[in-house]
Amino acid sequence: MPLRPSDLASNGTSYCLAHVLQVYGSCTFLIRSSKRIDDYVNSYAFVVSSLTLIPYERVWRSLRYEAAVKRESALLKVIAGEDCICMQSTSLTGAPPRPEMAGGTDVLLAGRLSAFGLNDSQTGAILSCVSAVQCGGGSSKVSLIWGPPGTGKTKTITVLLLAAMKLKYRVLTCAPTNTAVCQVASRLLALRKQHPDACAGRRRCLGDLSLFGNSDRMPIDNDLDEIFLDTRLSRLRKCFSPGTGWKQCLRSLEMFLSRKQKDGTQLLRYNFPTHTFHPISKELSGCFETIMSQVPMHCILESNYSNIALLIKMLDDFSKLLGQKSVQEEVPTWWRQKQKRGGLMGYSEEVIRSMREKMSAILDVTRTLMRDLKLPLTRKFYKIKEFCMESASLIFCTVSGSAKLEGEAMDMLLIDEAAQLKECESLIPLQLSGLKHAVLIGDECQLSAMVKSKVSDNALLGRSLFERLGLLGHKKHLLNMQYRMHPSISIFPNPSFYDGQILDGPNVTHTKHERSYLPGAMYGPYSFINIDGREDRGRSKRNMAEVAAILEILRSLKQACISAGQVVSVGVICPYAAQVEAIQGRIGDVRVMRPLVLRVNSVDGFQGSEEGVIILSTVRHCLWILGNATTLSGSGSIWGELVQDAVERRCFFDWDDGGASASRDISHRARLIGPERGGAASAFDTQPVGCEADTICGALGSLRLT
Repeated sequence: MPLRPSDLASNGTSYCLAHVLQVYGSCTFLIRSSKRIDDYVNSYAFVVSSLTLIPYERVWRSLRYEAAVKRESALLKVIAGEDCICMQSTSLTGAPPRPEMAGGTDVLLAGRLSAFGLNDSQTGAILSCVSAVQCGGGSSKVSLIWGPPGTGKTKTITVLLLAAMKLKYRVLTCAPTNTAVCQVASRLLALRKQHPDACAGRRRCLGDLSLFGNSDRMPIDNDLDEIFLDTRLSRLRKCFSPGTGWKQCLRSLEMFLSRKQKDGTQLLRYNFPTHTFHPISKELSGCFETIMSQVPMHCILESNYSNIALLIKMLDDFSKLLGQKSVQEEVPTWWRQKQKRGGLMGYSEEVIRSMREKMSAILDVTRTLMRDLKLPLTRKFYKIKEFCMESASLIFCTVSGSAKLEGEAMDMLLIDEAAQLKECESLIPLQLSGLKHAVLIGDECQLSAMVKSKVSDNALLGRSLFERLGLLGHKKHLLNMQYRMHPSISIFPNPSFYDGQILDGPNVTHTKHERSYLPGAMYGPYSFINIDGREDRGRSKRNMAEVAAILEILRSLKQACISAGQVVSVGVICPYAAQVEAIQGRIGDVRVMRPLVLRVNSVDGFQGSEEGVIILSTVRHCLWILGNATTLSGSGSIWGELVQDAVERRCFFDWDDGGASASRDISHRARLIGPERGGAASAFDTQPVGCEADTICGALGSLRLT
């Protein structure tokens, strides 16, 4: 197996580079190759899939600016610099527009937003975006919402999407990954359940929402399955089929009831074919319930929607009526002779009158729907897919996946985690036709796009559109209140990255937010634990001394949780794959750590997650950073300031790995280091010099390894 390009040509090995153009079935595909291989198919020992080209092809097509501009995209011209970038009138801290500046719709919308419990910066961000779309992007074609960790970014997005639905805008919501897209869609569904009034009373109707992507890579749960395109297509295929769908169900019901209306009283009394009616009723009700939940209201029309709901109820009431049989003692002689029995089960005169009335009413509604309802009649997936995508108001997909929407007209584009995208990747959804406004939501202080090539990185390939527009002076609407981190955690990143503009929410300043999982000062809300150990160098890096310390802390946490009878979520974040593998290898099956709900992952893998305790990086109640203080202080990066801050705040501890056995209370193995020992320099005098590379990585709020 070749490990590098030079291996391909060594020892006279024959090789061929190929690009898969199309796949047929499971093992047949069409390729474009670097040489003819017709006569040499069996001469190659193996095939290696080295790169997925589809995202890069989509980026490349998006970079063809002249072709894109032919679509008259004013938004693209602004981004390319042909038109000046208009500055927004909102302040950096996100104060909402003044009442005298807001339009009537904005004032009305602001009143509705009060039900969602937003703070001023969140409300201001939403009103600003809505106002820009209503003005056709006159004041600004692009909005930047700056969302530091824990500031309610996802909540702001979902409320903005609900507002857009209310105003009948078509919005495409994108994110870099399938997981991030699903997170936004899932939060929106949860918000709709909490605020059914915001859905105009149609909370069960999800046809306006459509999520599509690779099902193998998307965490599709029961709720998301209701809006997942693949599931919707399979459900609607049966409902739209000419032979079994809605039209045929209505026709079968109409024919059945028309015949029954002509039956005499005795036939209705003793011989109503419930075994025929019930399947027809069940099939029709099931079909229309699917349509009501999976097809948008505007495709059905309000009157038809009401008639469908009425018909389902009428059929249910009629089925209950059919269960009201009683013994009829006076049975006609001819009927008794035919049945060879005396008293029979039949319907009373009152029930028969009610049956005739209900059958007449059901027929009227059925014939009205047969005349007025205009829905597809097809079993072809591509036609049903076109119908679903054209009728959806809110569409969710990855940035790369938005290339499949070519031809769809959207009013607004919303890109979550925009600072994690290369600018060229953001161009893919920006080329959709009809876009009046784009909303980019992110934080350039957090993870940026991954660029492995130093040449490309120096050429700023990894810079995001979010960051570039900010550098050009485009105002960023800051969400300025964080609800996630304990104040002891947020106190360092706030002035270091956000100029002290972030406020601590009332929930994190409350005493209930402070947790004590282990005894000792070292296991308070925030601490830096100095580990004496060297890194093992290789293709990736690991530090086994840190691994041992982490395992001991986890074991103590487990015992403490067992004693207290509580479940705690714990995240262990590492900078390098080798460190992740070393910890996972020592732990084995994470289920043995219960009642700890444990996750061990890289910084990328934890993006957007929240856990009760974080070891090595930030999030919620407790942050315990493990690393070699000498190495970090000499790195010339922000980590030196972090170590100094921990010393000054008396949150710096030396890990003493003296005894080999774990202790019931491991806090005795840590020594507090503080300014009284002579400052930061003297605190590190006894520590050996570490390796060149930083031993930990993560984000104190938004800390990046540099």
